[in-house]
Amino acid sequence: MGSTRSAGGGGRRVALRRARPTEVPLDAEDIAMARLQAHLRETEAIRGPKGRGVVPLARTTVRLSHKTLQQLRDRARRDGATISEVVEVALERYLESS
Repeated sequence: MGSTRSAGGGGRRVALRRARPTEVPLDAEDIAMARLQAHLRETEAIRGPKGRGVVPLARTTVRLSHKTLQQLRDRARRDGATISEVVEVALERYLESS
């Protein structure tokens, strides 16, 4: 653990803990952020389309109104799918109809 030394010269021994050089103290914000990131990875994992084998995926950013985003989240929740899956299916249908 660490070393011991006398505290105040009274003969009492106190254990001192030495921090490891690679050890970084975490604060509440770090812990909350780590939990949030783990939750997002778990619930928003991007999965390939079902039944088509492994398909390489790319990431992009789409700007949506708050109303549209809420509708998208509701639809994904109802379908038991991720937001990415709902958007992919909708885009495929739209592009095939053009």
